[in-house]
Amino acid sequence: MVQQVVDAIAAAADPVVLIGSSLGGFVAVQVAARHPDRVSRVVLLAPALDFSANRLRDLGDRSVDNWRRTDTLAVFHYGFGRVMPVRYALFEDATRYDAGAAHVPQPIQIFQGTRDTVVDPATVQRWAAARPNVELHLLDDDHQLAASLDPMWREMVRFLGLPAAPTP
Repeated sequence: MVQQVVDAIAAAADPVVLIGSSLGGFVAVQVAARHPDRVSRVVLLAPALDFSANRLRDLGDRSVDNWRRTDTLAVFHYGFGRVMPVRYALFEDATRYDAGAAHVPQPIQIFQGTRDTVVDPATVQRWAAARPNVELHLLDDDHQLAASLDPMWREMVRFLGLPAAPTP
């Protein structure tokens, strides 16, 4: 996924803004850290910043060892709205990256639900607090952030310096 984004932004004439949600937030952090000349700003929504085995301890009987052995883990995919299989290679690849140590110099805006049961809000708060270039918005919402779309949009428009849409 990281290489796919790198390839896509290489084709752009100007630096881009990366917006990533959950796993996409993890990918956006990795790309922005490695290519600060190609990424001007980063917006993260409930970013999955921790792919360590310790973080995945809550898999219960679906342990990381079992995932490695069977090569498949059934996970609810929020984008598709259903359970889908995830290959162990995703975890194996993700452990090569450390979002905690990533130096991302660009301005970063994060939206995180305080009731998120997928991404630990405390992890996101710690990550943001360690970086002076992060603007963190904690929202009374869950992982999907669906109840916060209007305020998130307004904040993104401001953060990205876009013209405000006319009010009806």
